[in-house]
Amino acid sequence: MSDHYTRRTLLTTLGAAGVTSVAGCLSSGSSRFRLSAYPTENPYEAFLLTDPAGHRAQFPIDYPDEYKRAVYDELLASGSVTVLNYQLAHEYEFGSEQRERPQFATDGDRYYRIHVETVRTVERDWWEFYLDLQDTEQSDSTDPVTVPVTSLSDRDQQILQQAMEAAAADRDPAIDVGDQKPGSRGVTYHHHLDTEASDLVPSPPFEYLQHNDHLFQARAEQNTIPVTEQTFTAEQVGRSRSEYEQHVRDIVLEVDFSTVSLSSEATDVLDTATDGRPVSGFYEESPPMSDDLGEVLTQLNAADHVNEHGDYGEYTTFPNMHAIYGGSWYEFELAVYP
Repeated sequence: MSDHYTRRTLLTTLGAAGVTSVAGCLSSGSSRFRLSAYPTENPYEAFLLTDPAGHRAQFPIDYPDEYKRAVYDELLASGSVTVLNYQLAHEYEFGSEQRERPQFATDGDRYYRIHVETVRTVERDWWEFYLDLQDTEQSDSTDPVTVPVTSLSDRDQQILQQAMEAAAADRDPAIDVGDQKPGSRGVTYHHHLDTEASDLVPSPPFEYLQHNDHLFQARAEQNTIPVTEQTFTAEQVGRSRSEYEQHVRDIVLEVDFSTVSLSSEATDVLDTATDGRPVSGFYEESPPMSDDLGEVLTQLNAADHVNEHGDYGEYTTFPNMHAIYGGSWYEFELAVYP
């Protein structure tokens, strides 16, 4: 995910010394196994959804906070809720398997695990406002506006700003979004973004927008737009904070390494992987996989899911393996570079 990508970019420089001490410094294009370790501060809080308003809908203009809180309340009260482009829990790929990232919620008294029940694509007839990139030579025959367009309401100015971001109006080159699919060109007027309260649809109050050296034509169209519909369910897992924390240790935690016997070589693997604290670190080795790394993966309940290196034709990851090492929580991830 994007958060992991950022951390991996950082640890490439921060963890190199640790890699050299055990596995040698492998070149960026070489075939290898990499075991990364990301420190998890306050793990019981990290897995717990306490502010539903903090989850953004997958639209340029977010759902209102009151709607998101209503969704959360309905989920915990009824045990199920169906939403559009709004993720309360996530699935991810663990090698070739599809798994569910642990996500918990609380109503203040009881604790629940949120599950992804169903995912499907549905279609909605919605309006979309976007900026269509034009030939700058046309500017002599137009009367474009520039931002800020003070005649617009605060919400419409926000919509215009999001449409400019979609078209990369601040960059050079800008993006010609006109050929993209409906729903991906600008701002979609979803069921909680009122078209009646907007002057940008169905007919924008201006025809052209000039920004930097770019000329855009303002467009509003109603189209059939594909949307992801997901149903989430809530499973009660505890009636107290202590029961919730015990459930996390029982279900989410793969291993507390202080409770198992490891060879000194496997311990060296873990020492190197966790050496990048407080950011993150990694351990690398060339194929075939060593017994030392295999021993660590066995304790992480991953060894049986990892094939021979030659079986992988593309970059493959095995993320979200949670463990305690040296008294601290980590999220481990194995990456296979073909």
